[in-house]
Amino acid sequence: MKTILMVFLCLFMTPGYSAENYKTITFHEASISLPAKWSVSKKNDCMFVKDKQVSASDYLKICRDSSSEEGDYFKENDDGEWEAVTDGVPVLADVNVTPEFTGMSAIVSCKYKDDAGYHSEQCFQAEINLPLKISFIFTSSGGPELFKKYKDVYLSFRVK
Repeated sequence: MKTILMVFLCLFMTPGYSAENYKTITFHEASISLPAKWSVSKKNDCMFVKDKQVSASDYLKICRDSSSEEGDYFKENDDGEWEAVTDGVPVLADVNVTPEFTGMSAIVSCKYKDDAGYHSEQCFQAEINLPLKISFIFTSSGGPELFKKYKDVYLSFRVK
């Protein structure tokens, strides 16, 4: 009886809290770490990354562009703090400054249009400005559980 119980225990035991595997993707002057199970497609100067297990409309778009003096998705307010440019209430940006780049990220209110009309939801946006007037823009929508993963991808950004 003990042997049968041990066999069933071994057969139906599932691993818990295993670490997720990551892969490194090179994208122009940078590399980004993504969960290994995510799919990646590139078109022009943009890369689309997506968890295969979520809705088709939930993805992270990363684009490379020439940057202007002021950010595309972030601006400095009257108090000298960086905030996200959104349709709703301004959101203070999470600012990361390194010798290689300045990065800003925020979860914001965004609007999108599909077959059912206009919708408003939370979105993730981030911007990385390199000293060479090159920027990388991260924009995405999706459930709140994806925002932590999106921010982890943004924070994994490394200049080659």
